[in-house]
Amino acid sequence: MDAPAHSRLSSRALRRLTVALVAFSSTAILALGLFSLTPSGSLGSLRSPLAAPKHSQGQASCQASPDIWDAARLKYRNLSDDKFTVALQTYHRERELAETLGVLLNTSIPSLLEVVVVWNDPDTTPPGDFASPHGVPVRYRHSPRNSLNEKLWPDPAYQTQAVLLSDDDVYYRPDDLEFVFQTWRKFGRHRLTGALARCAAPRPDGSWEYSFCSRDAGNDAYSMILTNLAFAHVSLMDYYSSDDPAAQRVRSYVDDHFNCEDIALNFLASMLTGDGPLLVQGHERYVNMEPAQGISRKPHHLEARSRCLSDLADILACMPLVNETAHVERGVVPL
Repeated sequence: MDAPAHSRLSSRALRRLTVALVAFSSTAILALGLFSLTPSGSLGSLRSPLAAPKHSQGQASCQASPDIWDAARLKYRNLSDDKFTVALQTYHRERELAETLGVLLNTSIPSLLEVVVVWNDPDTTPPGDFASPHGVPVRYRHSPRNSLNEKLWPDPAYQTQAVLLSDDDVYYRPDDLEFVFQTWRKFGRHRLTGALARCAAPRPDGSWEYSFCSRDAGNDAYSMILTNLAFAHVSLMDYYSSDDPAAQRVRSYVDDHFNCEDIALNFLASMLTGDGPLLVQGHERYVNMEPAQGISRKPHHLEARSRCLSDLADILACMPLVNETAHVERGVVPL
């Protein structure tokens, strides 16, 4: 015998409600795997300080200069926080620069205020400044020397708190870049926030090992975001470029080795805030034009970077990096 109509409707409604609850619960569980929200709506850090090797000097002696840091944060508080500036470093790579500028300028990116090309060749004259079809000014800043520290200099002409640190051969797609910036505003203002995560691990002998991070089960943490595509608050750049003795030693090390400014900025960021960086992925993978024979693919690259980790830890008399497991990804999580 057929069930009464109202019974059939109740049964269908119950099944739909059950399916909806299961779907909602699954989505919530998956979302929490990407990030957790604190009661205030900020991103909850799923983090842990890196364990110091048995022979290292450990965390206790990690000291910043609070007066310099407080002054840096106060100095830039009135700059725009709803727009961002791109600081794009280049040296003798006209083709890559043209492609990256084309991507940044030919499509409207609502929050992009200015592109500053850090021209690191002191012996050649950069092109003239210009504006994009969407009215975004492009300013060439002629560096007095070819130093990796130049990109991290807090240009007094910056009008925004957020600076996208970028190399000339890597970029987010325009829609994704706007998403990453808005994510930085909500969750990452005091973090290095970007596309390329890297890892550090202690060795038994007290040194540190740098890696591209493992995808093996149980290895879901990272402690650095590379500054070839990362948002930073200009106050962090100010501290990096300040008269703080540790920052001065760090900059000298970067100049002496012509390497590791990105590791150094991660060290200072975690030392100042106690937090790790934030990995943010767009709908599409970021574009990296580095050739197969690029510097990061050379045989001794990883060991050189590992030496940087150990040397910078010695310079700061601590290992400030913090392991982070949360990340943000644009789009709906499929069930």
